[in-house]
Amino acid sequence: TIIVRGSTQNILDDVERAIDNAVNVFKATIRDGRLLAGAGATEIELSKRLQPVGEACPGLDQYAINKFAEALQIIPRTLAENTGLNATALVTSLIASHQKGNDKDGINVDEGVVANAAELGVYDLLISKHWGIKLAV
Repeated sequence: TIIVRGSTQNILDDVERAIDNAVNVFKATIRDGRLLAGAGATEIELSKRLQPVGEACPGLDQYAINKFAEALQIIPRTLAENTGLNATALVTSLIASHQKGNDKDGINVDEGVVANAAELGVYDLLISKHWGIKLAV
């Protein structure tokens, strides 16, 4: 049991939502604790790996796969924009880093640079990524 006090109903609602989110993350971690590099690293790597698949497909499938790969790049772009960083420069640097084989590189929002997300301790749950992509398509 958790007892929450707040000065307004809005604050209580926000605290309740935060507690609910934390409990759900804990439950998801207990069920399947596999992690992926966060900070946009997974999305950029998926995008990089989908592009050759799209190029190999004929017709409209090629267009759809390439657009899906491009759409995955929105996640790190949004992350950079929401932190007030130069999104275009960071995403371009991130793509270049992944092309060099640095598959765990993501956006370090504290310093505004591309860095290894695993070394920074920034991870995402595999199950969250799985369901996010599955429900998006």
